[in-house]
Amino acid sequence: MFDESQQTAAPDPRAKIELLLCCARTSIDSKTLERLRTLLRQDIDWHGVMSTANRHGVLPLLYRSLSCSSPDAVPKAMLDQLRESFQSNVQASLLLTAELFKLLDLFAGHGINAIPFKGPVLAASVYKDLSLRPFSDVDVLVNREDLPKAGGLLASLGYCQLTVDNAVADPEDVAYFEPNFYVFGHQHHGARVDLQWRVTDRYFSFSLEEDYGRGGLVPVMVAGRSVLTFAPMDLLLILCAHGTKHQWQEIKWICDVAELLRTEKEKIDWRKLQQEASRQGVRRILNLGLFLAHDLLGAELPVEVSKTVERDFGGGSVVSRIVSKLFTESIEPFGDFELILFYLRMMDQWQDRVRFCSSHLSQCLRHAATPTSKDRELVPLPAPFSFLSYFFRPLRLTIRYLRFALRRLLRGNRSGPARRLASF
Repeated sequence: MFDESQQTAAPDPRAKIELLLCCARTSIDSKTLERLRTLLRQDIDWHGVMSTANRHGVLPLLYRSLSCSSPDAVPKAMLDQLRESFQSNVQASLLLTAELFKLLDLFAGHGINAIPFKGPVLAASVYKDLSLRPFSDVDVLVNREDLPKAGGLLASLGYCQLTVDNAVADPEDVAYFEPNFYVFGHQHHGARVDLQWRVTDRYFSFSLEEDYGRGGLVPVMVAGRSVLTFAPMDLLLILCAHGTKHQWQEIKWICDVAELLRTEKEKIDWRKLQQEASRQGVRRILNLGLFLAHDLLGAELPVEVSKTVERDFGGGSVVSRIVSKLFTESIEPFGDFELILFYLRMMDQWQDRVRFCSSHLSQCLRHAATPTSKDRELVPLPAPFSFLSYFFRPLRLTIRYLRFALRRLLRGNRSGPARRLASF
């Protein structure tokens, strides 16, 4: 795999990201190819390019595009390193795909209706090649009532439940802070499974868990096996919602949308898609994903759809903020307040904004008031006095956030006006 320790500072980060955008596609047109070759004639920090491609999840596409279009423009050592990383990704993809098949057979044998999406299914159905879209886990959607049973079956295979940061989850914490997915990691070979009961967080109005998509499920071939997954139009909505959830901070999420538009354009009924997006309350979420795929990766859109997405986001501050983060390679995520504003701007109706604010406030209050396993570890109390944890929790959070705010204030004073956030 690519060794990020070899990274050096890039003299022109914009040119580096532009090179990646030229390569982050399975098919390069003549205009993009000409621009790519122009960029390749510049002085390039190849270690920086590969490190950035790795962070954005487009390293296999970078290798594929360069090896097919301009191999002589890449130093042999760099091309060899790209090839080695590509081959490692192939092996990892095949192992996770085999694990997916094992899980689907296990769930089916116990009467659990499991729908795989993203991961190997996305790579095979949209990119038409498991090796071109890296994935580090397996995403499976099950009915909410099947979660305990599915978790037990995963445990029988050697999986244990994890939190997002890979620490063992406390069942009491899960009861209070119910997520839309649960993470399981295998104790031996390290495979990760995201067991989901809904496709987005509860504060998004968009949801397919009730009927697994109004377009129905369709069969796709994955490594020679047919599996059922979401129809292209439902998948497009899912991908746009997923990218929006993460503020489109990685090129791979934009590439997913662009490649789906390229490979499945004949199966998309644009009028029906827009109607479904409006019904689900995600018209702006859909249009943002379409705009980014069209503007950054040249995805083709019907004329009327192009006009609509341009009217919604062309020249707007939302897109400017996203693109700015891509080109400056900022690893600092959106601030809490900025993130809330971003999500509110993505919602179509005021009812959705009210629901989001209510859900977010409720979650914040619950988070502030409910002791977690970490609180109980920091202040262990005898059982008769466990109720005192409810007093220590707010105190600990207050101290934590005051320290955080002080560090931010001191860092801001040292950095000056240049570090101020762009206005929304």
